[in-house]
Amino acid sequence: MKRRFFILTQPGVAIMAAVMVLLLIGIASILASKSVQIGPGISASSEEFAVKQGVIACAGVVMSLIVMRIGYLRIAQHSYLIFAGCLVLLLPMVLAKTFHITFGGLVPESRGAYRWIQLPGFQLQPSELMKVGYILALAWYLRFRANYRRFSGLLLPFLVSLVPMVLILRQPDLGTVLLFFPILFGMLFVAGAQPKHLLAIIALGVASAPLLWLKMHDYQKSRVVAVALQSESLRKRIAADPEKYAFTGFDKRDVMEWEVSSGMQLVNSKAALGSGGMFGQGWGKGTYVEQHFLPDRHNDFVFAIVGHEWGFFGCMVVLACFAVIIVAGMEIAVETSEPLGRLMALGVVCLIAAQTLINLGMTVGLMPITGMTLPFVSYGGSSLLTNFLAISLLISVSQYRPFMLAKKPFEWQRLEAEGQVG
Repeated sequence: MKRRFFILTQPGVAIMAAVMVLLLIGIASILASKSVQIGPGISASSEEFAVKQGVIACAGVVMSLIVMRIGYLRIAQHSYLIFAGCLVLLLPMVLAKTFHITFGGLVPESRGAYRWIQLPGFQLQPSELMKVGYILALAWYLRFRANYRRFSGLLLPFLVSLVPMVLILRQPDLGTVLLFFPILFGMLFVAGAQPKHLLAIIALGVASAPLLWLKMHDYQKSRVVAVALQSESLRKRIAADPEKYAFTGFDKRDVMEWEVSSGMQLVNSKAALGSGGMFGQGWGKGTYVEQHFLPDRHNDFVFAIVGHEWGFFGCMVVLACFAVIIVAGMEIAVETSEPLGRLMALGVVCLIAAQTLINLGMTVGLMPITGMTLPFVSYGGSSLLTNFLAISLLISVSQYRPFMLAKKPFEWQRLEAEGQVG
């Protein structure tokens, strides 16, 4: 049943309230940083970044209202076109990386990566937009199909998924590529793909991991190995017998200097997070806010600053907000009988949950550092707008619920028991 777009459903109200709290915490954390390091020896005022984040957030709210006014059904009709447009936007980054050109500054280089398109006063990251474009296209493809109940039917969704993944990996941006897997597996599972087929594909992926390792850059390997290098005993073993651990790409000097070189961000992130105690050092206070010991404290490692300033209590507030978004999103997906809306809602929930888990995991040293931002909290224009777009689609699903006169979608177990589905 269609609802007026400016009247939010109960899960919609909960989601928007949680998003607003996360935005305020993020802007406050950015502002408290005093200054933000934007390059080697180059700093900028945190006030400037906080104002930009606020302006982008306002733009995101306006965009969300427009999306909810249009409705997800009308937007989804152009899913393939949106997906194709996102693919086209990825091509300049691939060309820039391949030929080491910036097209006159249109595609700037940063730390060896080409991920952004420079627009007047704003940097657009097409890989962020691809997240939503991918969810739309996959939901549109899966909504009425049953051939993915067979293993062969999964080939096309996986092959199509490889196209944006390869283009994004070329930039390189491993963190964004990792997000495609939970979205794909989650949507396929809800659409009715058999668990044994999905597990078989996961097993194939694990078996091919050594080949992926050989193709990874040295800095990517170091980020993966960094999770294990937090162990002082392992670093000592590598230093004592570096040839035995040559596959890690680290020699004796690397591991001896790890804490002050490649492992500096991770070490300081954990120290900042742990030093907050129960209620933190206070807003704008603390060593890791006043000094530049944590360079990426305004984006990738903003959760460490939340813990540093507001302690365990602040961290629980952030986690509670994400829990509200995920639970409310799951309620929308479960209560929606229309197949496209259910798939789209589940895809958005997987996107937000995966981003959150990856960012928190790398902040506490449980996952490799991938450059993944924390939704609605970390600084980042493209990331913030993309998350607003995803959330607005999720809320739109709860507002526009057409009546289904046919059988409910994806009831595969009951239909198979009755012999109606092979």
